[in-house]
Amino acid sequence: MPDIVDIMINRTLLILLLSFLAVHTYAQKNIVSIYVATNGKATASGSINDPLINLSSAINKAKNVVEVRKGGIASVQILLRKGTYPVDRTIELVEGKTWTSKVPLTIAPYNNEKVILHGGKVLSEGTVNKVTDAAFAGRFLPEVAEKIRQIDLAKAGIEDIGKLRSTGFAKPFAPAPLELFIDGKACSIARWPNNGYILIDKLIDSGSIPRWGDTTRRGGKFTYTGTQRPSRWKDPSKVWLYGFFMWGYADETVPVKNIDTVNQTITTAAPSMYGFGTGKPWRSWYAYNLPEEIDSTGEYYMDEDKKIIYFLPPASFKDIEVSMLETPVMALEGVSNVSVKNITITCSRGMGIYMERTTGVRIKGCTFSNLGMMAVNMGRGIEPFADNQHSGSGTPASRIIGSIVPHVYENSTYDRQAGSDNGIIDCNIFQTGAGGIFLSGGDRLTLEPGNSFVQNCRITDFNRIQKTHRPGIWISGVGNRISNCEIFNAPSLGVLLHGNNHVFEFNNIHHVALNVDDMSAFYYGRDPSEQGSVVRNNYFHHIGGAHKTMAVYHDDGACGMKVYNNVFYKAGTVAGFIGGGRDNHYFNNIFIDTKYASHIDDRLSNWAKAVLDTGGLFEKRLHAVNFQNPPYSIQYPELKNYFNDDPAFPKRNTFSNNIMVKINKLVEGKPSLITFTDNLVVDTDPGFVSWENEDFHLRKDSEVWKKLLGFKQIAFEKIGYHAAGKK
Repeated sequence: MPDIVDIMINRTLLILLLSFLAVHTYAQKNIVSIYVATNGKATASGSINDPLINLSSAINKAKNVVEVRKGGIASVQILLRKGTYPVDRTIELVEGKTWTSKVPLTIAPYNNEKVILHGGKVLSEGTVNKVTDAAFAGRFLPEVAEKIRQIDLAKAGIEDIGKLRSTGFAKPFAPAPLELFIDGKACSIARWPNNGYILIDKLIDSGSIPRWGDTTRRGGKFTYTGTQRPSRWKDPSKVWLYGFFMWGYADETVPVKNIDTVNQTITTAAPSMYGFGTGKPWRSWYAYNLPEEIDSTGEYYMDEDKKIIYFLPPASFKDIEVSMLETPVMALEGVSNVSVKNITITCSRGMGIYMERTTGVRIKGCTFSNLGMMAVNMGRGIEPFADNQHSGSGTPASRIIGSIVPHVYENSTYDRQAGSDNGIIDCNIFQTGAGGIFLSGGDRLTLEPGNSFVQNCRITDFNRIQKTHRPGIWISGVGNRISNCEIFNAPSLGVLLHGNNHVFEFNNIHHVALNVDDMSAFYYGRDPSEQGSVVRNNYFHHIGGAHKTMAVYHDDGACGMKVYNNVFYKAGTVAGFIGGGRDNHYFNNIFIDTKYASHIDDRLSNWAKAVLDTGGLFEKRLHAVNFQNPPYSIQYPELKNYFNDDPAFPKRNTFSNNIMVKINKLVEGKPSLITFTDNLVVDTDPGFVSWENEDFHLRKDSEVWKKLLGFKQIAFEKIGYHAAGKK
């Protein structure tokens, strides 16, 4: 006979089970599903058999349903059927306007079908024709002239082609002009030379230098040598130059005023931020926007007056697209608990997704490609400055990036209103024009964390148009995280950090900083209040190119970072570069086959000492966060005495318990300024599982376990992007 206790327990379990089933059934019945299809109608009901025509109409329908039902809805899901959806204006999820966050919302494909949000126009086969202007065709190279084709955009119904803009170091972020894509691959504006650069020969006039306050806008003048190629260019006033005109970390594009082909002299129509110079291997240029230089498959020239594209197509192709939309493809403002899943966003002149004042938003499993700007941006930007400024205060603005770089330089605590607890997960980002993801959130004055994150994303080829200071991920604010990402194939930065208490972990960052000098894979600096961040459990490898580069760069007095459990292999010229700062600690890392494991100098006592002047940059930035008072004085106790503790002298920087393998020299600069303790230095394999296959786990019989007793195995298997993680 059953025990009375057993009967009571079984009855309780049965009641709980019935209650769960009732709640589950209720929830299932109260999930509102709205369907969208490319053959839908604007006036449809939104059912699976009567779908709506686009995502914006579905969002409006969802909002109306929530308002009419007035409760009882567990969640809303908008399900898109397979196909390409043209987007000619930003899809908005704005709290109180197009949406209400009373219930969670998911936007996703139906049954994992392929869904594309397309910010451009797919051209028909009939828009591609032979060149009709014989006189213009005479400008083409003879060997390709018969193969070049034209697209008359005006006849295709396209009037807005955008315009070429000056881009580069400290220049405003801006949408790209109309771009051409063939079979999903970005084409390129015709340039010369096709690869590499031409050295600036003799400098005649450095031009005005905006960095030091010269606003006269005088262009530079210099000579070239060793080539007669510019003699072929019929209209130099349409030519642009791209180059590193002074410093190897500051690229720029400038229009040409004229070219004297007799004296081989180029005069630019605008200045460069730092002026023009010569005598360094990176002070060089290439020319673009030249119909005479169309000679590679995919190169094109846009005749802005006639609105005709001339291009060299591949032998065969299926699809031709041009980008159109300049505003974000999607904007989320003030909303909570929204998920956008498994959607492709492509072929736009601007950014993919803009987020502001959002909470608990998830962008998961999405693909971003062929965008003129970045994939995802969290937080407000700044209206573009009219002048070429290194720093200054601007006007905050939504849905743009603009002059964010010079504004943040002047206003280091700028609150971008990015929201909190937002996540970018399992996304694939490639062929973007100006960076990958701008991650932000948190309050620099209170050190309240944003708790937003980028997780398990693959970010590559993200500098197609704007090539420096447009990183794979720009992390700012307080208390945000980047984990398990693969960031690679970039001419400049992989990650740019501003702010406090961020975490960068389990990432694979490689083949970045390929074309720059004095730049790195991971960068922060020039603000001693930006402390508390950690770089751990990452793999930095194959960093840099012909010039001096770093893996982790603590620039110009940067302080207070911990770097541990990382593997640095072929990690630029210097793996860990400390430029005059303090309280930076490297421990339990493995350094392999890199010229210098570390660098340290005392620049704040010599060439960079101006940052410590009374009323200077560091005083402004430290007082901006009330550094001598909580929370800064509590979280970073050494900081409150910064100016009374010989700030020009770098202190308390340590390298301990690290493995150094085949390193040319442990320290570049002034070794006495770093405390080195308990490091294992060897010239041969210390016992890796497979150096040849880049498996840098240490075997059980490794000499490390006997010679460096405190060393801990690095979880190398957990590092990087995992495609299987996408769901």
